[in-house]
Amino acid sequence: MLATRAQRLKPSATLALNAKAHDLTRAGRDIVSLAVGEPDWDTFNYIKEAAKKALDEGFTKYTPAAGIPDLRAALVERTKIDLGLTYEPNQALVGLGAKHVIYNLLQVLCNPGDEVIIPTPYWVSYPVMAELAEAKVVAPVCSQKTNFKLSPEVLKNVLSAKTKVIILNSPNNPTGQVYTAEELKNLANVLERTGVWVISDDIYDRMVFTGDSIVPNIAQVNEKLRERVLLVNSMSKTYSMTGWRLGSVIGDKRVIDACANFQSQSSSSGVTFAQKGAVQALLGPQKDFEEALKELASRKSIVSKCLTEANIEFLEPQGAFYFWPSIEKFLGRRTPQGTEIKTSTEFSAALLDLEGVAVVPGIEFGMEGFVRLSYALNEKRLCEGMSRIQRFVSSLN
Repeated sequence: MLATRAQRLKPSATLALNAKAHDLTRAGRDIVSLAVGEPDWDTFNYIKEAAKKALDEGFTKYTPAAGIPDLRAALVERTKIDLGLTYEPNQALVGLGAKHVIYNLLQVLCNPGDEVIIPTPYWVSYPVMAELAEAKVVAPVCSQKTNFKLSPEVLKNVLSAKTKVIILNSPNNPTGQVYTAEELKNLANVLERTGVWVISDDIYDRMVFTGDSIVPNIAQVNEKLRERVLLVNSMSKTYSMTGWRLGSVIGDKRVIDACANFQSQSSSSGVTFAQKGAVQALLGPQKDFEEALKELASRKSIVSKCLTEANIEFLEPQGAFYFWPSIEKFLGRRTPQGTEIKTSTEFSAALLDLEGVAVVPGIEFGMEGFVRLSYALNEKRLCEGMSRIQRFVSSLN
């Protein structure tokens, strides 16, 4: 018999939907997947060349569990460039993607019964990872009135003596919303005297359309809180390195050391030669990413226009590569075949079945009445997918 924790587990909704889209494509269906959370462009050539060079030079053996010294130094240097914050290389750790890093952090920080605050809507894996650490998930709902962002008032209401960690994600997955420096300062003022650890999930921090080169970070706005902020990032999104499985955390050395020990007993280090590619990603020329960001902005405009034309309500995203449109008005309607759509799951299933478009139901992010659309795919396919969505919603009775 499987362990109880294994019996409670369910697969990642986004990965499961992407797998289903691939299965339908192999079966001959023309599927447009707006469900996947990765850029469609290749890893930039200068990064691949650095990894190839390391491979050719035989850089293929074990590294320290926390990562190679060059990469740890590059991580703190990139953080200084981007955020103006100074850390030592021994305060940085490399893991197998940001997901792995957050999982490890929750494992080393949480005792059974500790509470983890996860603002809703949230990335699908946060609650499961907290539960695997035997923590209690506290998921306050952040409504559209606050642009789906946590307010100081709501934060005060959910804090307790058992609160151990809060996870903040900006730009947010799934909403694409960005916390301003003032909003982060107000949250930090609530947290500074609590002893709560802040996991700042920053993997989309440079994918921002506000005119800034990077989004504000809570570690910048309150010196008293900074020592309890754990900066999580990844090479996956900015550099389109999702399959390289490299993420990082920077923060309190005690936590970094604990994570290194945890990794030494579980996963060991990240892929050795891939880490050399990551050094080049962080410190090499950033022009390729800047060009990719311009392309993303263009795609965002396409989706915004199509949703407006279809009379689908949405809040303009400020970062990442997702839209979070409301489908509330379509719930209770019927497909041309007579099937009533009651939930975001049923909406998504009908859209995939009838029009061959994959989106992620909002309920997977903790909030009903919405779906998440990714626009990180080429313009032709994106336009096709949006045209199908327009046709689908107009067909609902």
